[in-house]
Amino acid sequence: MDSQSERKLRDLRLNLAEICLEGRVERIAALCRNPSGDAIITMVNSGVRHLALTKTEQAIAERCHRVLSVEHDISRKVGAYLGLSLFSFPQSIERAFEIIDVPTPLLGTVVKLLLSLPVFFTRDGVRRRCLAHLQATVQEIHRAATVIDEADFREALLGGFVEGYTITSVYGEDVPLEQLAVQRAELIRMYLEMNNLARDIVPTPRAANETIVRVGLLCPGAGSETAALRGHLAGLDRNVFNVIAFVPDEAASSISAAFADVADDFIDLPVADVAQCADIIGQQDLDILIAGANLTNSCRFPWTLLMAQRLARLQVAMHSCPLSTGFETVDAYINGELNEPPTAAEDYTEQLLLVPGSANHYLFPGAALDLPTLTREQFGVPDAALLLVSGANYFKIGPDLVDAWARIMEKTDNAHLLLYPFNPNWTTHYPFKDGFLRFIQSSFAERNVSVERLHVIEAQKDRAPLQAILKLADLYLDSFPYSGAVSITDPLSVGCPPVVKEGVSARCRQSAAMLREIGLDVLVTRTVEDYITLATRLLQDGSLRREMAEAVIDVAGLGGFTTPIGGAVGDALLKALKDKLRVSAI
Repeated sequence: MDSQSERKLRDLRLNLAEICLEGRVERIAALCRNPSGDAIITMVNSGVRHLALTKTEQAIAERCHRVLSVEHDISRKVGAYLGLSLFSFPQSIERAFEIIDVPTPLLGTVVKLLLSLPVFFTRDGVRRRCLAHLQATVQEIHRAATVIDEADFREALLGGFVEGYTITSVYGEDVPLEQLAVQRAELIRMYLEMNNLARDIVPTPRAANETIVRVGLLCPGAGSETAALRGHLAGLDRNVFNVIAFVPDEAASSISAAFADVADDFIDLPVADVAQCADIIGQQDLDILIAGANLTNSCRFPWTLLMAQRLARLQVAMHSCPLSTGFETVDAYINGELNEPPTAAEDYTEQLLLVPGSANHYLFPGAALDLPTLTREQFGVPDAALLLVSGANYFKIGPDLVDAWARIMEKTDNAHLLLYPFNPNWTTHYPFKDGFLRFIQSSFAERNVSVERLHVIEAQKDRAPLQAILKLADLYLDSFPYSGAVSITDPLSVGCPPVVKEGVSARCRQSAAMLREIGLDVLVTRTVEDYITLATRLLQDGSLRREMAEAVIDVAGLGGFTTPIGGAVGDALLKALKDKLRVSAI
């Protein structure tokens, strides 16, 4: 953001705050219903709250806080909350009113602000506090939606929730999230029913002589999810399974091409019309409907809204969902035995279908990558330096991870770290990159690590440049608590040893599951201290590092993580379908 744009943004924020402080519901509501979009939500989504406050801004924020604390008139209290939300994140504001007391014209915006968490974190414990705030807020929204049976109120409440909910920045915490998933799922279901979007079918019994299982796929668009779904389905017995791929009409050609070798038929879905999509799917008389994309990080995603309905006899999610969907209409969840802890079933509302080994098998469409020739000099890394690389995503990089990296760098004077955190599979827009990078630089400075030893590159058009960079690297550093998955395949493919930390929940065990499956347990750690110690030892012991690189090359040549697991997935699906239908044979 240039200085002129920042100045205009700050001035506009001050004007909005003054209007909010007036407490006039009609005027504030007009801002929220602006034809070009909700002005208050647009402002907070700009990233402006990550900027340090000027004295003028501090003064108006304090006025908002004072009104919120002492005012008795609910309209003025809510207006002050809206104003303060332009400067502060919701987890740090003492609201002093309940959702059920908010004037209905402002309710949708208030709900979206309550859900508008930071996108990255600079202090220990803040992400956990934000997750706790989100859990409490969803619980309060759920209670209000259940208790208040007033059409306008519920429409504003549920509309604000479905539009505002996102868990992307906080579900990296290694804690159970099943209750949050259930409440979110029930709110989505209420939203569908309120808007007459639910098209549940009553599955007819399968014919006694039917031998073919009709499988529908809700195909993803992201490259990582595409590779994961292909890895799960290639190898299905096509004498048993007939596969119909549902693809969004807006990208039908490109997505269909990625699944041409694993699907028997393709149907375009008009994703702008969820009810019509549901009707189309429901007409296919599907035995199984599988969603190959992440259904859990937001609410408005069409595949999420479709899987919240009963459209097939058996409905299945897979590990592209980092946690349970919570939907009563999703019957089963596919994962690997190595991905889950012993108590895993407690974390899911679905039946957990475990395939042998890990579920992290990826089959990328298209020809083999043609790697460009790159040099360290192009990235400002000396040839004599030790090069660490991480493709950990922006949303996974928190203070604990950055501090661990800084401590590794502190112990190894000639080490450089190169990051590529802006993966387009997660989002096409990464807000406030400058602040994110300043946070990493300042964390390194606290450990006396020079900023010249940190290198960050933008998103690349494909994986080829990333693998070329990793061929130059000495070590790959995985993320924690939320571990890598598809990103780990790149260092493994080119012989770069990864150091990973194993957590408890499945989303925090993916990279460890991959390494354990291919016999590289020695690169898996259990604690932050062990992660730092192992990385430091590998950097300081060239002989050991080369031994690990050779081991990685050996197992990569066997193609373990690129071997499809369709046979095991097919067996699990057949068993789950039998259990669902209570029949003895299919």
